[in-house]
Amino acid sequence: MGHVVLLTGAGGMVGEALVPVLAARADVSQIFALAHKAGVRVRHENVIPISGNLQAGSDLGMSDDIQGQIRDRVSVIIHAAADTRFSAPLTESRAANVEGARNLLSFAVHCPRLRGLVALSTVHVAGKRTGLISEDDLEHCEGFVNSYEQSKYESELLLRQSMPEVPISIVRLSTVFGSSVSGEVGKYAAIHHALRLYYHSLAPMIPGTADSPVDLVALDFAASAVAHLATEHFEPGRTFQVCGGADVLTVGKMLELTRQVFLQYRPSWRKRRIAVPAIVDLPTFNLFVASVHELGDHLLQHSVSVIEHFAPQLAYPKMYDDRHCAGALEEANLRKDPVSDFYPKVVRWLVESGWADRTIVSEAVLG
Repeated sequence: MGHVVLLTGAGGMVGEALVPVLAARADVSQIFALAHKAGVRVRHENVIPISGNLQAGSDLGMSDDIQGQIRDRVSVIIHAAADTRFSAPLTESRAANVEGARNLLSFAVHCPRLRGLVALSTVHVAGKRTGLISEDDLEHCEGFVNSYEQSKYESELLLRQSMPEVPISIVRLSTVFGSSVSGEVGKYAAIHHALRLYYHSLAPMIPGTADSPVDLVALDFAASAVAHLATEHFEPGRTFQVCGGADVLTVGKMLELTRQVFLQYRPSWRKRRIAVPAIVDLPTFNLFVASVHELGDHLLQHSVSVIEHFAPQLAYPKMYDDRHCAGALEEANLRKDPVSDFYPKVVRWLVESGWADRTIVSEAVLG
């Protein structure tokens, strides 16, 4: 009999992509797909959509009947639920990402068949650190760019403390961008909104340097990697970084690739002669943000709110070592496409989908 999986955050970007990947695996027999605000759109005979809330306590906001079914049968838990808003107050980020994880752990200890719990995190738990970040690295005192980073860091500390009681593996994702095949984006994240600002000439500057690395991962690769690390290659006590690793774009290259796609697939954009955003140091960027807020222009304020809580990460250049993760994925012949191949596909899909003409919203809550 295959694994019975409890997937939290099944309505989010990564969770939604995980459902069909898990359902297609021969070693998975059933999936309890738990979602909070967003429903589960995937329909499959082995997928049971359920409603819950990880902030509701150790019962996860589920009915007694559903709790009993899951506790008695679940062998794998994949924790993909999170509040990913970079601008959220720290108290709200902690409530979702730290206390939510704590409640899930309280649920997990009462699951007698549990073989493994895979918790999704972010490479940005590195915060304001610079240099090479290994998969084993966690504790530091360099600070964080936003509350999301800090809350996921604190969540990882909690998960590590719980490893003696619960079989846990942590999978850190870098910025998930879109499909490497079609370029499709199921749910917009901050980076997609930031590119839209560039399209509309509402992002005159970004912090960092032209050589600052930007680590992106394709959504389909991320989902396949998580599914493999949770089922066929579960390693308790390990942390894996699903990311670009040595294959990253620089800020300068990313802006140029974006400009080329805009020009090629939206000829009318060429007539507008929009300048490439200036790359400035962090103090200059912070002064720009403060000036916009003082000016009181609603459109500019809204535009700045999209980027001010995550773009400063570019001023703390770092690379992520993914060698152990790459080795684990190699056994399943899972290899990521070069970022220079899938990045233009995603930007093209955004342009052709009419994304530029939709109302700009800052961020989405996954889960």
